[in-house]
Amino acid sequence: MNVTALDLEDTRTYRVRVAGPAALLVAKLHKIGERVSAPHRLNDKDAHDAYRVLIHADTAELAAAFRGLLSEPISSEVTTEAIEFLRVLFAIGPDALGARMAGRAEEGIGEPETVALATSLLAADLLQALKRD
Repeated sequence: MNVTALDLEDTRTYRVRVAGPAALLVAKLHKIGERVSAPHRLNDKDAHDAYRVLIHADTAELAAAFRGLLSEPISSEVTTEAIEFLRVLFAIGPDALGARMAGRAEEGIGEPETVALATSLLAADLLQALKRD
């Protein structure tokens, strides 16, 4: 993507590679999944970030990007692991750890139960889309 200066008078532009939604979701899933055994290191914001990716990305496009990551030797293993984290931490229901974490991030400003449920459903939708070929 092109990154420009915040100052409108600064005309510099840089073309940089950035992680897409699927890669970001894989990273967040690993961050959460790898910290489950150390609950004091878990951060509800990480699960809320996963929720934001799931809610803003088109599920079919996200599934296609995941398939792309699965097809590359360099990212296949970590993506497979991330899909399992998605299933266990989010897709099994709104009471799954990741879904609850995403909801808790909304406490005092939003609707935690709604976010937990939405996160779980969106994760399940992505898993379902990944099964289709």
